[in-house]
Amino acid sequence: MEKEMVIKIIEERCPFARESGMRVRDVSDEGAVTITMEENENNLNAFGITHAGPICGLAETTGGAALMKYLDPREFILLNEVLNIRFIHPARGTLKCSVRVTDEEFAALTEEVVANGRADKAMDLKIFDTEGTLVAEAQATFRIMPTPPEYRKFFE
Repeated sequence: MEKEMVIKIIEERCPFARESGMRVRDVSDEGAVTITMEENENNLNAFGITHAGPICGLAETTGGAALMKYLDPREFILLNEVLNIRFIHPARGTLKCSVRVTDEEFAALTEEVVANGRADKAMDLKIFDTEGTLVAEAQATFRIMPTPPEYRKFFE
């Protein structure tokens, strides 16, 4: 998928990401994706700290985007199966998450989808604030499988 399509899906087609202030900052040819989540008062808890929900959403969205870079959503769907997260430091301001999925990793996943009808990809994700402080670490597992017909209409 072209970089522009990843940006369009995250920033325009996904209401949660758009309303949370997520912006795709980089989709590299080497498989790296960086997404930021701008400071947004709707993402705050009662103490003025970024709520856990949007932080989880940033991690999940970044991991999904790194896989989505390789997918045609009319052919394959990507679902988050597991998300474990550890919060390390109170989060304020713009947050950033980056992850990389290589061509070789995705080729192995593609072989698995062809052989088994699905593949799972685990990845580690780290979320930093604008000062470079680590605010959370997450582990996510994504399932890749053929897109069911009822979901294809969203990408026609």
